[in-house]
Amino acid sequence: MKIKLFVKTLLVLFVLIFSVISILVFWLNSPTNKIPITGFEFQIKKGYTSYTVATILHNNGYIRSRLFFLLVIKLFNLEKDLKIGYFFIEPDSSTMKIINSIYNGKFVTVSFMIPEGFSLKQIKDLLISSNILTSEEIDSFFSETDYKERLGLSGFPSIEGFLACDTYVVNKGSSAEFIFKEMVNLFFKNLEKIYPNYKNMTKRELYEKIIMASIIEKEVKNHKESKIVAGIFYNRLKIKMRLQSCATIQYILGKPKEQLFESDLLIDNPYNTYLYYGLTPTAICNPGIEALKASFYPAEHNYLFFVVKDPKEGTHHFSEDYQEHLLAQKKYKAIKGF
Repeated sequence: MKIKLFVKTLLVLFVLIFSVISILVFWLNSPTNKIPITGFEFQIKKGYTSYTVATILHNNGYIRSRLFFLLVIKLFNLEKDLKIGYFFIEPDSSTMKIINSIYNGKFVTVSFMIPEGFSLKQIKDLLISSNILTSEEIDSFFSETDYKERLGLSGFPSIEGFLACDTYVVNKGSSAEFIFKEMVNLFFKNLEKIYPNYKNMTKRELYEKIIMASIIEKEVKNHKESKIVAGIFYNRLKIKMRLQSCATIQYILGKPKEQLFESDLLIDNPYNTYLYYGLTPTAICNPGIEALKASFYPAEHNYLFFVVKDPKEGTHHFSEDYQEHLLAQKKYKAIKGF
């Protein structure tokens, strides 16, 4: 009789304890109703631990217990799954749902588009204005002495020209190194399709092709003529004639002018191809696919000069000698009313 009573008592105690624990767990896991009705993006920064995450969430009132949060992480061995980035927390999320969103959820992504012909400076400005990176993050990365090595561009005078112009989707909170590495990787993927043998070129030979592509990108509006203009520039290099590219003057000026004056052409700068022979010291922008194709596969002809004949269409008149070029200049300037 006493044994039966003892067993019943134990059973009642067990049920009571189990009920209390269940109610406590249910309460500890329940939403705090302090998460915004739109939800929010929670950032995991470099160096964060589960304890850091639990503390931030608890201090903001998003979870009821830091200890409960950490016990769940420990129970399911999730510490190793903590990743750097932004994660979306839905409104009215329980502690378990928050844990799932952070440790097993998808990253919040952001997208941005780099137009063909953007310079490194323009790309930096775009990333800052689009809230992809801060100026401090960019400056910090480029202040590192080995940033070119980390981008896989060791031995090149600049990374200008190696940043592929395209639309990117990256995890929000990605580092400057990661984002610029993505651009460089895509550039070489594109180059592999255009000229598979580029790996057999010296770094100097390769970069000269990229510099030429960057000049073509900024010089030519109509890509149908890119290879012809490339042929003209290569013809000029062969006979040691100055390239005389207006695009290089615009690069020096920083802010493009609708019309260049003679004083602009006399600016003493190594990027001034009206004064200095050969290519510019570095690329003047990041060229697109068509400009790269033109640089690696220029048209073969005897043209040395070109002048715009239709500004709207971006087409040119091409000449083999200077006299013909002067006549063409006179003809098309008269048509355009200059």
